[in-house]
Amino acid sequence: MREPDFRSLKSRLLGHGIAYRHADRVTDELRDHFNDLVEEEINSGASVVDASIAAAEKLGDLDIFIKQMQSRRELRSWAFRFPLVAIVLYPLGCLVALPAAPVVAGISHAGILARWGTSVILAGLFTASMLLVLQLSIALG
Repeated sequence: MREPDFRSLKSRLLGHGIAYRHADRVTDELRDHFNDLVEEEINSGASVVDASIAAAEKLGDLDIFIKQMQSRRELRSWAFRFPLVAIVLYPLGCLVALPAAPVVAGISHAGILARWGTSVILAGLFTASMLLVLQLSIALG
């Protein structure tokens, strides 16, 4: 047996509604604890493989750990604790963020947008002047 899949543990915790900060902290602490257990077993004279197996057994079943964390309401993200509020706030956040995205992109690419805008204005003026000439030639001709 090798090291437990802590990345999968973190994604499973997030999937069960545990807040990111708690899932990240707990995953890091479990990884550190596992490494300490492996080091302790190696210092006792076990091989690396045997030390990993023993450390994984001492760490226990991660599914039970996930269920215990899931049962604690204070560890859940606010969107899982208050789903009706999240249903309202997430779309409102998108309404604010979506119009702001082009503005932010425009600020970071101001030079390109200025050249493009100038080209569009000049093309519009040229087209309008050509249409004016055609209108005048029809009206006067």
